[in-house]
Amino acid sequence: MIDTKPRTRETQFVSTREVGLWGRMLQGDRWLIILFLLPTLAFLIFLLWLPFLQGIWMSFHNWPFIGKPKWVGLQNYRDFVTASYFWTTIRATLIYSLSTVFQLGIALIAALALNQKFIPLKGIWWGIMLMPYAMPPVVTGAIWMYLLDPNLGMVTHYLIKLGILSEPIYWASDPTWAKWVITLVVSWTFWPFMFLIILSALQSIPESYYELAEVYGANLWQRFRTVTWPHIRGAVLAAFIIRIVWNLEKIDQPFQLTGGGPGYETSVLSVLTYRFAFLSGDFGMAFTVGIFLIAFMMILMIPFLRRFQILITQAGKRG
Repeated sequence: MIDTKPRTRETQFVSTREVGLWGRMLQGDRWLIILFLLPTLAFLIFLLWLPFLQGIWMSFHNWPFIGKPKWVGLQNYRDFVTASYFWTTIRATLIYSLSTVFQLGIALIAALALNQKFIPLKGIWWGIMLMPYAMPPVVTGAIWMYLLDPNLGMVTHYLIKLGILSEPIYWASDPTWAKWVITLVVSWTFWPFMFLIILSALQSIPESYYELAEVYGANLWQRFRTVTWPHIRGAVLAAFIIRIVWNLEKIDQPFQLTGGGPGYETSVLSVLTYRFAFLSGDFGMAFTVGIFLIAFMMILMIPFLRRFQILITQAGKRG
């Protein structure tokens, strides 16, 4: 006879206390997740956090390139804050950070223009706009040094020929011109990064949204305000945050163009860190300036990070 009685499957449950912490970690795929996280964790500890803590420790010392370090406590911080070039450096860093705003403006206009249907040969235009970012910053810096050279540069030649200038401007020895030339060169070099992110966000907007806005009679500005901007503001803010951090840590082009001069007029905090470390051999003061640079970034970034968190929260609630 065939047994037709329903049978119940007995399941043996094991208490989490009996399994233990290691057993719970090995349940499911947790062990695989932990295994994949180990290289990243090792990278963060040995190549980021330990050197960072070592730098903080060195900032409390008189740490020469050759010789025995000497504990000085907060003397490096006092010397830097009371130095005659302190506010000059802070002002130069603030002006240099404005290059991010210029990059955003250029990138937003270019992305909106190339996202239009009537623009022909978009692939060629994309390639042309990405050229500054595709070249090494040192190469673009050398090109601009030649173009802006007071005696041999094409820019100076044509400005004098057109009557805009009466004589060459030796911008490298003029504090005001030197700051704005660096800001111009950096903006021209790195704006395509923000252009790519904004253009990608624009292309993800469904065309039906614009068609519906046109049905309701929305003009160009109204379509941008109600359709385009709400969909790209998160990408714009993310690109702005990334770009402003990268700008403040750059030393290649500012140092290449002016060497941090005249005096300390274009020595932004990153360049000043380089000057103390590799030109003066004072690693204690170099790391002190580096700590100020990190604090400067954090103060500058807090409002943008808060806004970005609000956008993420709002997007999560809508989703």
